[in-house]
Amino acid sequence: MLTHRRDGRVLTLVLDDPDRRNALDYAAVGELLDALHAADRDPAIGCVVITGAGSAFSAGGDLRRFRAEVDEASATDDWDTGTVWERLMREPPRLGTPVVAAVNGPALAGACGLVLACDLAIAARGATLGVTEVRLGLFPIVVLPTLVRAVGFRAAQELALTGRIVDAEEAQRLGLVHRVVDDEDLPAAAAEAAAALAASPPTAVAMGKRLLADVAELPHDAGVRLGRAMRGAFLHTDDLREGIDAFLAKRRPDWTGTEGTA
Repeated sequence: MLTHRRDGRVLTLVLDDPDRRNALDYAAVGELLDALHAADRDPAIGCVVITGAGSAFSAGGDLRRFRAEVDEASATDDWDTGTVWERLMREPPRLGTPVVAAVNGPALAGACGLVLACDLAIAARGATLGVTEVRLGLFPIVVLPTLVRAVGFRAAQELALTGRIVDAEEAQRLGLVHRVVDDEDLPAAAAEAAAALAASPPTAVAMGKRLLADVAELPHDAGVRLGRAMRGAFLHTDDLREGIDAFLAKRRPDWTGTEGTA
């Protein structure tokens, strides 16, 4: 179940099934992806925050349902049901709207992957994170490339092979999250970060997010060449003109979020 809250240009999506520790089954992941894409199409929304209800962000997959699937599903079924997990790892970084994870408690297995797929991750000091699949005889299969990108190969190797759960401070040191705040400060910290992102020039943010996603997959020289190729697109937007004009006039910019025609 997904609960929606709106505050100005910030939409908060709450994983709201605390009795199951906000477990992520296929339907929940699909609903979350649909909500992210709907927000991305809405120019009135400048940022999305994802958090969990109760004491957990999400404990990961629904193991009771997954256990039945292991016995009943064919290899073709497994390929098909993997689609939503692939989309969860690939699509949030490429949306134009920034996505913030407010990690209020345990974020394990696929839920840890969700945190890594968000553009900014802020964790409560009492939160824990881990790719724990190996404890169940599995491995963080689809999450693994995102994990390696976030923390590097050696750290990802240790986390994936051991299934070790880390506290928020170590998660920050490793690169699983960007910031750690006291538990009671998490809602305000996430709201402040989201409001700042929502107030940023939407065209530059949207194009910049896609450039970041592409550059992360390229060798250094190819990334620099891509940046040079994209430079013209960044330099011909109405938001850039407005940003410079506002700076010179010492006023607050009025972003339109449109590409220029000149």
